[in-house]
Amino acid sequence: MASVVACGSPMANNASSFAQGFNTPLPSSFAQGLKSPPQAFRAEAFERVVVRAGMYCDAEARVVKWRKDLLSEASFDAQQGLRELSQERSQVKDLQTDLAGVQSLVDAASQLEAGGARLAEVLQTSSEAACSRVEKVAVVRNELHDMCEKLQHGLQVEEQNNAQQREAADAQHAEALKLLETYKDRLGLTITRVAPQTVRMAFTLLVASDPAQEFVFTLGLGAQQDALPGDASEGYHVCECIPHVPELEKLLAELNASASSATALPCFVCSMRRSFLKLINVEKVL
Repeated sequence: MASVVACGSPMANNASSFAQGFNTPLPSSFAQGLKSPPQAFRAEAFERVVVRAGMYCDAEARVVKWRKDLLSEASFDAQQGLRELSQERSQVKDLQTDLAGVQSLVDAASQLEAGGARLAEVLQTSSEAACSRVEKVAVVRNELHDMCEKLQHGLQVEEQNNAQQREAADAQHAEALKLLETYKDRLGLTITRVAPQTVRMAFTLLVASDPAQEFVFTLGLGAQQDALPGDASEGYHVCECIPHVPELEKLLAELNASASSATALPCFVCSMRRSFLKLINVEKVL
């Protein structure tokens, strides 16, 4: 009878620790590590980063929901097993009391020996049934323990993958910053983020007599009510162009027509620089 597991036993403690392990939140840096500054000169790279960030956030939400559901089921099974064990323990105590009463009756009246033997047999059967249930609960406990180890291993693998993805994103960010510095030094191009999906591009070094003079245009992506004439309702649009270039409408149409190409945006930026240079040359002639 002593093999029955009480509510305060190590098995119950393991069940409690198992439940607590599932409540451990995922690292807050999961989503933060995926963020990187906009890479306006490569639209496709920017879109990939946004899509991947959404995918990783959705994957994190599904993992949290899955863990909560599994924790609820495991807690329910563990509590039900503990209640059954408590009931069995109470039954065993009752059987022990009955056995003591039968023993006193055997001492008092030998004619009840046959009845006492049958009662002892029944008690033996009940004891075996209780032991069998205890063994089944032990098997369930071992299975839950193995499942917990597998889940912990899966979480470790996922954290390693997230760390590798963060390293790759940081490397891409550093490469983008290096490329922007190259454009700034050689072409006088400065890119500034002014709003979500909107950047301000300024060219210098175009006028030999005044290298610091800026030629600016603001490029956005998406619907824009105050866009310049010729901009599409959806896609790239120019909100500001100083000074205005006559080729702007044609260049925007070509950009939106091939927006899915990785070279479309760089070609548009180079074409705008050539248009500014052309405008400077025309003013010199005049």
